[in-house]
Amino acid sequence: MQFTKRAAVLTAGVALFAGIGFTGTAARAADTGALACSTSNAVTKKTATVDSIHIELRYSTSSRCAWGRIYSADPGDKVWVDRSSNGGSTWTGPMGMTTVQSGSDTHTGAFDDAGYVMRACGWNDTTGTTRCTGWY
Repeated sequence: MQFTKRAAVLTAGVALFAGIGFTGTAARAADTGALACSTSNAVTKKTATVDSIHIELRYSTSSRCAWGRIYSADPGDKVWVDRSSNGGSTWTGPMGMTTVQSGSDTHTGAFDDAGYVMRACGWNDTTGTTRCTGWY
């Protein structure tokens, strides 16, 4: 489904505050494109920070798939990716939303990005602040 920026922020905010997040493998597999992707030959294409949390948009040069990763995070912090076919004017997302369960890092499933631009977003559950990488 396509969203405008305002609708996406509202939808993501409602989902975050409601505690909705896909954390298991089965949930990732249900997301479009998650099964056909490989994470081999991974490079970091875009980065951002939200408070002290590092956000990365990772990309596989061999499978043309991308995913989001956060580190220096705490349990409860979230990461997801957005995907756009028109340069970020509208997008599909949040996709693959994943919550840090323990430790300090987690990542989404990988999604096909052929013909799309993507970005990774992180949410700090302590401050309620969200930040996204640039589009790639």
